[in-house]
Amino acid sequence: MRQRLMFGGLLAAVCLRPAFGLADGLAQVRIYTDDDPPYVMVSPSGQVMGGTTVEKVTRVMRRLGLPFGALQAAPWARAYQEAKTRPYAMVFPIARTRERQKYLDFTFKILDTDVYFYRLAARNDIQPRTLDEARKYRVCVVLNDYRHEFLAEQGFARLEVSPDATLNVKKLAAGRCDLLPSSENGIASKLKALGLERAQVARGIRLDKLDSGLYAAFNRDTPPEVIARFRAAAAEEP
Repeated sequence: MRQRLMFGGLLAAVCLRPAFGLADGLAQVRIYTDDDPPYVMVSPSGQVMGGTTVEKVTRVMRRLGLPFGALQAAPWARAYQEAKTRPYAMVFPIARTRERQKYLDFTFKILDTDVYFYRLAARNDIQPRTLDEARKYRVCVVLNDYRHEFLAEQGFARLEVSPDATLNVKKLAAGRCDLLPSSENGIASKLKALGLERAQVARGIRLDKLDSGLYAAFNRDTPPEVIARFRAAAAEEP
């Protein structure tokens, strides 16, 4: 409740801050994200409602005087594509990979997290101890997500790709895939939203070769002065 009240205050401040008078460049900024509880929560109508990564981004927006309308929810593949191809476009939360650094400036870090493989607790026959052992299983991933990119680079050939992280938890619960890479907070939140118990899944090995810090990232062709203003605003104390 306290988190929602705090976010409500930030949201109100961003919405009420006047949009006119923005410096050249800031008015062109568009910020994209997708529904991925607990990091981002989006209403059925497509409104960004809050989340553990949204709070920092809206705080930066408030400091720069950006209207909340600059923040848009979209399916992950589209959100990433917008930031990848359009100057002044930002996407969050996003992890840093070698491939993404060709297109994006990772402007500021939002949070650190660890990623593990999860399986159904009842499936004691699925207990890979290494990435090599995990390659033989069906793994649920989100299209163009950093875990998708990482596992594809690692030679995983049985990737079950979908557009949505919550859908993947449903698929795991239904036995339509064997493993799911997720943070603890991420899978616990999605299980709760689906009315499922945390005890239904078991945590396996950590993907320790994966850089799983989450960032806000701009298209690399965004003017450096715009990126610098966001970086400076993010560095200010809350």
